[in-house]
Amino acid sequence: MPEAPNSSKPKSKIAFAVIRMPDGTEHEIPLPAKTFSSGREGYYAQIPAFVYDDEVYGGQIQVWKKGEKGDKAQQKS
Repeated sequence: MPEAPNSSKPKSKIAFAVIRMPDGTEHEIPLPAKTFSSGREGYYAQIPAFVYDDEVYGGQIQVWKKGEKGDKAQQKS
């Protein structure tokens, strides 16, 4: 069943973020679609460890749609 055109769900199942280090090295991180605990829709990725300048880095990226509260947050109101 196709989604309504004004649906709050992300239009794509994946987004990409590029991390550019100070030396110009780039790391492309895929961000799969996610429903956060707040109920908001967006994208999320846990960044696997990578080495830069003899140091190990990792982290996470979260991106969500602003302005609308998700289903879970609306249920609390």
